[in-house]
Amino acid sequence: LAPGHMVTGGQALIDETRRIVEAFSTGPHIFNLGHGITPEADPANVELMLRAIRG
Repeated sequence: LAPGHMVTGGQALIDETRRIVEAFSTGPHIFNLGHGITPEADPANVELMLRAIRG
């Protein structure tokens, strides 16, 4: 997931997270942020991403 999504959040974050999860749904997958969590990231967006991953 591109780190910019952790800054902007919203529906784009949810949609991209779900797209990635679906793309790798055929086997085990460790969800990863492309460059980690940057200082600009909103902690609420981390929670939003985790909820999208967990369904």
